[in-house]
Amino acid sequence: MKLVSRAQWGARPWREPNGSIPYAGPRKGTKVHYLGTAYTFGPHDTCPAYVRKLQASHMDVEGWSDIGYSFVVCEHGYVFEGRGLVRRNSANGNVPLNEAHYAVAALLGASGSTHPTHVQLDGLRDAIDYCRTQGPAGPEIKGHRDGYPTECPGGVLYSWVRAGAPRPNAPASDRRRLDEGVT
Repeated sequence: MKLVSRAQWGARPWREPNGSIPYAGPRKGTKVHYLGTAYTFGPHDTCPAYVRKLQASHMDVEGWSDIGYSFVVCEHGYVFEGRGLVRRNSANGNVPLNEAHYAVAALLGASGSTHPTHVQLDGLRDAIDYCRTQGPAGPEIKGHRDGYPTECPGGVLYSWVRAGAPRPNAPASDRRRLDEGVT
């Protein structure tokens, strides 16, 4: 896994006390997100700045105590640490939903770049597996829309989630379904 720590991407400190609320118990699994806004893939050296922009939006516009996600995965497959494994996310919709699942987001748009890259899917899967092996995440892999009324994580990424979040080197039938955006 190509993990980028908060210090490496230049994260702002979270606000106390809400930004440091630990999870109360184990999670059922992981929920997958996308940006839900326009996004266009770019060179990797622009990704840390975009994650900082996302954090600033969550803190300064939404009024959250930190970036809302546990982890964010860029189109180059790098996994950016958000709130990480210990601090409760704020991206799943409400406190019980945030407590039940880690939140892993793809830098993927509702318009512009709407299909994940293969290395991005590997990065998402790396983050999910990391949540399972290093954090107390159960086996569930769901989309944000599972349990909350939203289009997130978009049609293509949600198809991948419903197919069991296979790695791109999975059987050709799973890759074809994802590449074609079949739901």
